[in-house]
Amino acid sequence: MTDSARTPTLTPDILIFGGGIAGLWLINRLRERGYQCLLLETGTLGGAQTLASQGIIHGGLKYALGGGLSSESEAIAGMPDRWRAAIDGRDKVDLSGLRVLADTQNLWSTGSVASRMTSFFASKMLRGRIEKLKRDQFPSALANPRFKGQVYRLDDLVVDTESLLRVLVAPVRDRLLRFDPGRDHLEWGDDGLRAARINGVRIEPRLTVLAAGEGNAALLADAQKSRLFPREAAQSRPLKMVLVKHRLGHRLYAHCVGASNKPRLTVTTHELPDGDLVWYLGGELAEKGVERSDEQQIAAARAELDALFPWLDFGDARFAILDVARAEPRQHGLAKPDNAYARRDRDLIITWPTKLTLAPDLGDRVDALVDEHGLTPGAPLGEVPEALPRAPVGQPQWYRGFGEQG
Repeated sequence: MTDSARTPTLTPDILIFGGGIAGLWLINRLRERGYQCLLLETGTLGGAQTLASQGIIHGGLKYALGGGLSSESEAIAGMPDRWRAAIDGRDKVDLSGLRVLADTQNLWSTGSVASRMTSFFASKMLRGRIEKLKRDQFPSALANPRFKGQVYRLDDLVVDTESLLRVLVAPVRDRLLRFDPGRDHLEWGDDGLRAARINGVRIEPRLTVLAAGEGNAALLADAQKSRLFPREAAQSRPLKMVLVKHRLGHRLYAHCVGASNKPRLTVTTHELPDGDLVWYLGGELAEKGVERSDEQQIAAARAELDALFPWLDFGDARFAILDVARAEPRQHGLAKPDNAYARRDRDLIITWPTKLTLAPDLGDRVDALVDEHGLTPGAPLGEVPEALPRAPVGQPQWYRGFGEQG
């Protein structure tokens, strides 16, 4: 008997690389359509970009801060409703049970910026998508009499990314496998992936989807050794996020409008097991922070918090840094992509979700490419062999940012 005859072999319809929001969303959606899928992850599920996300599901209005609606802001306008439908069990991906941290998000402005924002947000173009709040409706962190700006409510929501992982992993737990580059290997052919050999088990998919974020580059480089797959230009946009552990009690989910067309500061709130809260800081602070050392970034974050919240005392707060790289298809000038990205080359689909918000858009695009390929659901896979190690689930960044002292 030959070695190949003795090797256990699985023949899924689709093999997905990458266990972040993109891969997990796709395996759930394709499973709902009847496809037999397996997913491979080299690290932990959600452990790269997904658990580093602030969990904001936005409709693009934060990109309209320059005074007009861009193609990007319009492209994702329907995303909050798509996510709400999924949370209500009315979408192709069922997110029933997902913990929502905030049903809406705030946007606040100070000083001279406030008058500019008032006239823009009052425009007919934005009616129904944003609401100016009265002082008694302000979030507690901004309810101090010393705050003289304006606060608006956006139709965005913020989800708990740890809960999101649990909901997406549960229906497909047995199909989420650990790929060890030092032990396992891939065989590429003229049309796509011929096979993946994992701990002595051979997997021969009919269609392969790359949804591995930064890992896509290495996978494509490996594929190009076997045939002339067109090169896929990617970009990585770094951020230096800041975590602030405090006991002030304020839960804030908001963007601060500055002088530019980007949020000056974006704040989300997350809870630690000991009950302390963490403010997770993004926006321009995080984008410009990549030019600073960790110590300089913490100093900049302290200065920003003191400037925006002079009535709050962060003297006892603990700060931590999280470096994040957002992997995306290349755009002119490293701009943010307008949509999710998916392209098919024979038996290979190459994807980037570009941001958490656009996961449903990615699902739509991959659905269409699977249909274009002509793939139909095959026979059930049955039980997945125990020899195939399952991928572990990652931990939220705010748990790890403060170590065991958390």
